[in-house]
Amino acid sequence: MVISVCQRFCKPVTNPYIIGDPVVGNLFVGREDIIRQLEELWIMSHSLQSVVIYGHRRMGKTSILLNITNRLGSGVKVAYVNLLRLGDSPQGVGEVLMAISDEISVAVNLPPPPDDNLLNLPYRTFERYLKQVVETLHVTSLQGLIIALDEFEKIEELIETGKIPPDFMGFLRGLVQMSTKIAFAFAGLHALEEMTADYFQPFFASVIPIAVGCQNRAATRQILANPDPDFLLDYTPESLDLIYDLTAGQPYLVQLVGFQLVRRYNDQVFEQGRPRNHVFTVEDVQTVVNDPEFFKRGRYYFDGVWGQAVRGAALQQTILRAIAPHPQGLSLDAIAQSLTTNCQNLQAPIKNLQRHDVVRETDGRIHIIVELFRRWVEQR
Repeated sequence: MVISVCQRFCKPVTNPYIIGDPVVGNLFVGREDIIRQLEELWIMSHSLQSVVIYGHRRMGKTSILLNITNRLGSGVKVAYVNLLRLGDSPQGVGEVLMAISDEISVAVNLPPPPDDNLLNLPYRTFERYLKQVVETLHVTSLQGLIIALDEFEKIEELIETGKIPPDFMGFLRGLVQMSTKIAFAFAGLHALEEMTADYFQPFFASVIPIAVGCQNRAATRQILANPDPDFLLDYTPESLDLIYDLTAGQPYLVQLVGFQLVRRYNDQVFEQGRPRNHVFTVEDVQTVVNDPEFFKRGRYYFDGVWGQAVRGAALQQTILRAIAPHPQGLSLDAIAQSLTTNCQNLQAPIKNLQRHDVVRETDGRIHIIVELFRRWVEQR
C-alpha cells in the first residue's frame, strides 16, 4: 500500500531522541567495543571479573549497564543499583546494603535479609546473604550475578561526610574476591580511577578499568539517521558531518541536537504553518546550536565537565579559558605566555585534561575536543 505524503506528514513527528534519561532497547546504538569487553569478562570467562566503568556525565555509562542484560543471556543476572537514590543515608552503611540487597533479591528471586539485621549488623548480614546468593546460583544453574553500582562516587561522598566508615571499601574488596560467580560493576566519573585515598587505592587495583568516551562518526550517524524504524525525517550527509564535528560524538550532545531539530521542525510546520523540506540541512543544525536555549538545555553536561576540571591538578579551568577563543588551539608556549607562567606548571593540568578527553594535542596545538563545549567555555 502506498502511503501519501499527507498521511505521513499530517501530524507532528514523534521525537525519538532521548535527553536526560538512559537510552534503552533499539535506541541504544554503538558501544560495541565496550559491550564486547563485558561479554568477554562475564560470559566467555569461567570466573566473572569485576570492572569499573568511568567517564564524564552523560557519556552513556548508565545506558551500558541497563542494556548489557540483553546481551548476557539468561545465565547471568544483573542487579542494577543507582546509588544517587540513597540520598544522605541517615541509617549509614546498613541503608546502603539494604538498597543493594533489594535489587539482588529481584535479580535472583531470593528474599533480602530483614532490615533490622542489616541496620544492626550490616557487614556480617550482607556477607551471609551473598553466600546464600551463591548457593542459589549453583542450585538454579545460573552462571553468575553482576552487581552494578552506578554513580559510585556517591560512596566517596558518604565516606567524606562520615555517613559510612572508610572500611566499607575494604569490605567491598572482600566481596569482590568472595566468589567467581559474583562480580561488581562500579560506574561513575573519571574521578573513580583517580581516587588515591588509602581506602580506595587497594580496592581499584583489584578491578578492571573500562573508559567510556565519545562515539565514533559511524555510530553518531546511525544514532541520528536511524533513531527509530518509524522516523520519517532525514539528514543531508553534510548536516550529519557537521553534527559530528560539533559534538565529537558526545552521546548526550548528539541526542540533544537531534531532539532540538525535531522540535524545531514540528514548530515550523505545525505551529507556524510554514511548509519545509523533510530533510535537515547544515543551516538547520547551525540554527539549532546557535540558539541560547541549546546551551541552557545542555548545561548539565557542560557544567559537569567544567566542574570536574577543578579536581586534581590546578589551572585546568584557567587553561580552558585561555584556549577557548582559539578553535584550532594554542601551542604550549602560547598558553604559558597568555597565563604568564612557565610550561612546566602546565604539564600536570594539561595531562589531566587529556586523560579526561577534554583537550587533545594536534600538530603541536592543544585544543578543546568538543566544539560545542569550547563555545560554551568561550561564552562564560
